[in-house]
Amino acid sequence: MSPLAIGLATGAHAAEWKISPTVNLTETYTDNVKLVPDSQKQSSFITQASPGVDFTATGAQLKMRVNYQMQNLYYTGDANGLKTNHLLNADANSELMKDLFFLDGKANISQQNQSPFASEATNNLNLSNNRVEVRTYSASPYLRHTFDRTASAELRYTRDSVSSSSGGTVNSTGDHISMNINSGTAFQKVKWGFTYDDLKTKFDKSINTIEAETTGVTAGYYLSPRFSLTGTGGYEKNSYVAIDGKKPAGAYWSAGFDWEPTERTSLVFNAGHRFYGSTYSLTAAQRTRATTWSLGYHEDITTTRQQFLVPGSVNTSAFLNQLWQTSVPDPAARQQLVDAFIKSYGLPSSLAQSVNTFSNRVFLQKSLQGSVAITGAQNTLLLSLFSTKRDAQSTDLTPVSSADPALSDRTKQTGANVIWNLVFSPRTSANFTLGYNRADSYSTGVRDNNKMFRAALSRDLQPKLKATLEYRRNQKDSSLSVSDFRENALSVFLLLGF
Repeated sequence: MSPLAIGLATGAHAAEWKISPTVNLTETYTDNVKLVPDSQKQSSFITQASPGVDFTATGAQLKMRVNYQMQNLYYTGDANGLKTNHLLNADANSELMKDLFFLDGKANISQQNQSPFASEATNNLNLSNNRVEVRTYSASPYLRHTFDRTASAELRYTRDSVSSSSGGTVNSTGDHISMNINSGTAFQKVKWGFTYDDLKTKFDKSINTIEAETTGVTAGYYLSPRFSLTGTGGYEKNSYVAIDGKKPAGAYWSAGFDWEPTERTSLVFNAGHRFYGSTYSLTAAQRTRATTWSLGYHEDITTTRQQFLVPGSVNTSAFLNQLWQTSVPDPAARQQLVDAFIKSYGLPSSLAQSVNTFSNRVFLQKSLQGSVAITGAQNTLLLSLFSTKRDAQSTDLTPVSSADPALSDRTKQTGANVIWNLVFSPRTSANFTLGYNRADSYSTGVRDNNKMFRAALSRDLQPKLKATLEYRRNQKDSSLSVSDFRENALSVFLLLGF
């Protein structure tokens, strides 16, 4: 038995379990099932039968959430055939020894677009060559201890894996060791910390292992209970071969502040220098009774696999949790409300985000993300905007032969989503989604514009049976006219719970 399974079994007997099976039946008509130019498009009826299960375990030593769905799709017309997708989102934490030894585990299976410069599908129904399955998992045992009021320490090891059906571009495993020691509550004016981080990544088609190692210290000084000055410093080194021939290593530092004027408002800002140049970060949040606002800007050296393991997008569930924190104080009841809302209205797992381009290079990613949620008596409005710029830092890590503009040295993606949910009655509601994103490849001059509109009307036929009628339009306009496409689709959904 694996260490993860042993750890989960340890606390399973004391946990409270909840199991919720579901079945999703859908009939869809699309006039462009493969998302190709008008001269090549084919229509199809798509029948979907998707059994699924959601179960949770909540206890003193175990917290686990698993959602699985088997999406079976049957296509008529020239696309005649059967396709099955597996969707999994699992997350668990187990306390093996009280206040000392813990184990985290995560697993995910999803379907993703692998390039912003190909046909971007908005769901799993279309037969686009750009749609691939991504599988990730991680198991992380760690020691954590608090030394009275003096300090707290954590030593963690993580083994993770990323793979896909795209032919091995990002297939890899990682071994990650991290350690941190931070000051405790005995230090009221001054805070301090020490961090060490070492990540080794092995790609399936490469003989080399990439290593990133960082050693640093953190410090802070409270000018008031709600305002502190912060600073970091240390040394980092990377083993990849840089494009400019320079060694990707050197000392780093940053300085900034952490301001929390009220329990509902926070602002964190830092500016500094790393081996590639000046760097900045910003995290801001504001929450009122009816609104939640967030703004973030971050820069980091990263890879495609790291972005899949730690997504940088705004999680829809977490965002709605903040929005309803005042109206629904109980965390468990609030999470149930959020889960039901997302499932009932078909909301995405994350708000507007860039496509995590399948690349085997190390790149510098600069991301700006802003989101706002507004709720009223019968309305909920979600707005999200993003801008992501990637600059390649390394040569190819594994042999890749592709003309995809996304693999060029410099790319940028910008976009926005608006989601409006309108409740007409306790049993009837409507959902409207409007999305736009643009992808630019500076090296090739290619620019793609994608627009999406979705309108859905839902009604509860019975307490555990919901019906939805949906219209969707997906459109792409590219500087390469051979890549343009238009799609119109109409769907009827039946969601049955048990």
